[in-house]
Amino acid sequence: MSDLPTTSPEEENQWIDHPGGDDEAPPPTYEKPSIERAWQFYESNLPRRIKVSKGGGAGVGANGMLQLGGSAGSQQSEKGTGYRLARPGETHDPVSGEPARLYDVWNIFAFSQLDEFGIGISLYFRQLLLLFVVIGVCAAVNLMTIRHNYEYVNSRTDDCPSTLYGSVYGAVREDLKMSNQGNADIATCCILAVFVLLLKRFEEANIEKIDLAQQTPQDYTVRVRNLPKNISNPDYYHKFFSEKWGDVVFVSLALDNGPLLKVLAEGRELDEVIEAKRNADAFDVLAGKAVLSQGDLTPDQVSKQKFGMYVTTELLQEKKKAIQNRVAELTNSTYRPVCLYVTFNTERSQRSCLRDCATGLIEEWTGCSNNKGQIDGHVLKVDEPVEPSEVIYENLHLHWFWQYWGIFKAYCLTCGILVVSFLILQSLSVSVSDDPGPSASEATEDSGGSAYVAAIAVSLINGALPYTLKVITLKLEVHKDEGDVQTSILRKLMVARCLNTAVLMYVVTSHTAQFSKANLGQVQSILIADCFTTPVMRILNVYEHVMHRVVAPTKKTQAQMNVLFRGAYWNLAERYTDMIKTLFVGLFYSTIIPSSLFITSIAMLVTYIVDRYCLLRMWERPPMYDEEMASSSRKMMIVCVWVHLLMAMVFFANWPYGSEENKPSCNIWACYDDGDVWTDDQKSIVRTYSTCAIIVFLLMLTFLFWRNVFKVTRCFFQSVDAVGQASNVEFRNLTGVSAYIPNLRRSTLVNPLFAADLETVPRAYVPCRTHTLDGAPLDPSDLSLNSNLDVPNLQDKAERSLLFGACKFYPPGMVQVQSPVGGVVGQVVGGGMVQMTRAVQGVSRAAQQVQGVGSRAAQQVLSPSQMAMHGLSGGGRGGGGGGGGGSMGVVGGGMHNASGGNPYRQQGTGMPHPVPQRPLQQVSAPMATVVAVGPVVGGGPQTVQGAVPPLPTGWEEKYSPDGRVYYVNHTTQTTQWTRPMYAVRGQRTGSRGGGTGLPGGWEIKYSGEGRPYYVDHNTGTTSWNPPV
Repeated sequence: MSDLPTTSPEEENQWIDHPGGDDEAPPPTYEKPSIERAWQFYESNLPRRIKVSKGGGAGVGANGMLQLGGSAGSQQSEKGTGYRLARPGETHDPVSGEPARLYDVWNIFAFSQLDEFGIGISLYFRQLLLLFVVIGVCAAVNLMTIRHNYEYVNSRTDDCPSTLYGSVYGAVREDLKMSNQGNADIATCCILAVFVLLLKRFEEANIEKIDLAQQTPQDYTVRVRNLPKNISNPDYYHKFFSEKWGDVVFVSLALDNGPLLKVLAEGRELDEVIEAKRNADAFDVLAGKAVLSQGDLTPDQVSKQKFGMYVTTELLQEKKKAIQNRVAELTNSTYRPVCLYVTFNTERSQRSCLRDCATGLIEEWTGCSNNKGQIDGHVLKVDEPVEPSEVIYENLHLHWFWQYWGIFKAYCLTCGILVVSFLILQSLSVSVSDDPGPSASEATEDSGGSAYVAAIAVSLINGALPYTLKVITLKLEVHKDEGDVQTSILRKLMVARCLNTAVLMYVVTSHTAQFSKANLGQVQSILIADCFTTPVMRILNVYEHVMHRVVAPTKKTQAQMNVLFRGAYWNLAERYTDMIKTLFVGLFYSTIIPSSLFITSIAMLVTYIVDRYCLLRMWERPPMYDEEMASSSRKMMIVCVWVHLLMAMVFFANWPYGSEENKPSCNIWACYDDGDVWTDDQKSIVRTYSTCAIIVFLLMLTFLFWRNVFKVTRCFFQSVDAVGQASNVEFRNLTGVSAYIPNLRRSTLVNPLFAADLETVPRAYVPCRTHTLDGAPLDPSDLSLNSNLDVPNLQDKAERSLLFGACKFYPPGMVQVQSPVGGVVGQVVGGGMVQMTRAVQGVSRAAQQVQGVGSRAAQQVLSPSQMAMHGLSGGGRGGGGGGGGGSMGVVGGGMHNASGGNPYRQQGTGMPHPVPQRPLQQVSAPMATVVAVGPVVGGGPQTVQGAVPPLPTGWEEKYSPDGRVYYVNHTTQTTQWTRPMYAVRGQRTGSRGGGTGLPGGWEIKYSGEGRPYYVDHNTGTTSWNPPV
């Protein structure tokens, strides 16, 4: 293995005399942080869609290869929308060059566009539209009841407000008849019951449609949850899975290092705080203000620091030191693999693997299995994972006991919140006289104020519940994916909101006030607030406007300002529960206020329009959720129908809520006429609703029983239920997709933090922005926790790598080129070109000319210029690492580095290749009839992205005596094998400038040529040189 060359003093003097860049030119002038630039950043974060190729025809795939027939080269199946969701900040497709366009917010019924956001979000909007239609039909059915109540019930009173027309205000016992109130309501229940039963079929059909329409990493990946503890080499698993099921693109390993990752992430967040504090102190000094130091604080002020007051830089540094000590302790532990993600190149390979490795508990316990998923007798438990953006890697090691223990604590605390809510509502409840009729009008008028106060209290509590329950869930519960977190929030929030809005309001209202004008008006106010007030508040987005217009101008750097323009926070669980809560309240009171169904229906449409607009123009980008939340909301809908039947039975039994003396006794099964005052119609209608409620309850119980039996059975005898047919789209052809890279996400950081080495991962598969918040090119390695800045006690990278997981990319060794008239196999030859073993007949001259391929059967090779013309750039000095190379070069059988690094490094080791090779100067190889010519770079979106950017100023490319490329940094007089990025190595460019090590008030930026320069916000000046 050759040593890295060094630079001599003579060479440095020669470079100083004739530098590679214009060092005499001044750096860019000083620019103050600009709100306009922050808004530009906001615009770049808005969801955009990019047109992609669908199955069929001929074209250049993402790997730069000409592919013919079927779906070769396509990025989406024939059933797709023809578009994909662009990544944040992505302006165009790296292969086709198609621009990223904003979604159309005015075409409100183009809900198929929402398929590109994932199954969970798409099903949410579909459910809203369906409920709008179905509840609207139910409301129309109840028009007969509304008309009867208006003509014969409300007409008895002179003070019935127009908003309560059609309600039971003014009703007497004789008004209750099956023909007037019961028939329409029973029809409503039947419509809703049928709807809920059919909704499952609707969801399954749409899940299949969305799954076939959008190709995501989940469709190509399998997860192994019970790995052998002694095997942690990705190459071993690559060989195991590729030999049995086909081409493997990625192998990702996650370790049981959750505690270490959490502490490291805490350190990164603290870096951001320290940087912000330094900047604030620097500007305070500039303004002549005193800066607090730890020694100046009184004992009382020191005691208040635990509450976030009187924070000093010294205190933050002490916290940082404590974190580093904790990291040093955790690095002494040995971490084992807990989860494996294997991404195949085709969906068929993934499904074959899932089918062959289907394993139940009996097979796992005994080891008696006929499946192929066995390693030395160890039966692998293989299933399909969630999307990469959903995985919570720091929790993968946790035992199921701690998951359920956290859930138990969270539900107990939620019950406590409901008790407090009950006490608050009880104190604000409506207080009226015992006479519920019009004679009590004065009393009810006096109580109207408290009724509306209670309605406001309900709205405020409901508004606080999402944040409160989210905090409870995140603090007390531990989940292994974001979908489970959202589902847990959804279930607690759904129960809490429904109970708080409807059930508790009913309980705290006195018996004689149920049919009063004040109480009915209060219920109506809650429904109208749900329909209009809440959506309007989401559109107004007051909090974000305060951040943009009041807080942002106070920030001292552009990066700090841009953080406030990422988009409004939201979560899908809160939106699902808002939908169910509206449905629950509308059905809860529809017996006594039939017009509530109209309000509920309109609320669904208004919510659909407003939420769709917010998703496309205001909200922060969500993860790709699965269908779990939609399934939970569907099950809650049948509970809403059951509760409606119970409450209708209670309302009809107590009709018209007269004196307490004649109050019937009720339970969840039936109501009994203790005072013997019911009419025959009243007895008949109460018995009918009691019977219907019992039937629905038994159906729910039966469903729950068989569902759990099925779950238990599936544990012992596993099978795979595939969704639709596997598409022919290859993973290597996809753009805008991410690999399963172990990472952590934090709300204070724009980009994730990676818990794996990224050297072998092509840049296009790394799920982070391409630029920092100040517009500088982002080096993903700056986001890796495997650095000497994060783990200062371990300077050796190989030693540090044992603490982290792995994600390894595998380029293809053979390229299959298919045509409509017969397949041919292309083999990798010198220069990364594909040589055909036999000619392919039937390729039209037009197709050949499109690809720049001649029609004669003689040996023919495209020149580098022809390849560049057709987007197949590949040669150049040093392949992808050379200064004048194409978009991606190939050496030695297709090895490469997608981020422009040295192609000679062995993947996963970071060490130079043991066999030195001179970089290829150009690509050439004799061929038979050429059908496909291009660099074999492992496909993927990284291959055709234009020329490699020039070297930063101060850098030079050289060759060692054995022909290997290395790079000289004349600024620091050091050398390295890897091609330099724009960012200065060892100095983070981070998401918000945190942890750069610069003095307070300083910021690092980049010129148009990518050269770093330094901004002093204290003096409003710039410099090429870093501050001393």
